[in-house]
Amino acid sequence: MKREFYVLNYDFNGKKVENYNIFNNSRLLEGIDRLFEEYITFEDFCEKLDSLLRYCFWSKREYEISVSDAFEEDLSKYEKIDVYRQVAPNVKIIAKIALDYKNAQID
Repeated sequence: MKREFYVLNYDFNGKKVENYNIFNNSRLLEGIDRLFEEYITFEDFCEKLDSLLRYCFWSKREYEISVSDAFEEDLSKYEKIDVYRQVAPNVKIIAKIALDYKNAQID
């Protein structure tokens, strides 16, 4: 079983927007391992995971893309979208992926 959750991110080396698996982030994986030791309920795990995701991906330039209408010429009308904004509505899904992975490792 793999841990996978993809978001859009800009690859500055390849100079292109790509699908990025958030579980490739070592800080996130280390933080999730610590959460496994601490969490009591699923809701508690989700709250702490949200905080961890914010720490790893919120407002960090390497995890931001700018989005606008395809024909927009005014750069001030571009909207910053970071990885955290993409994962925030999906914290429970990400928590389930992490917990399913952990449980598959135990079996």
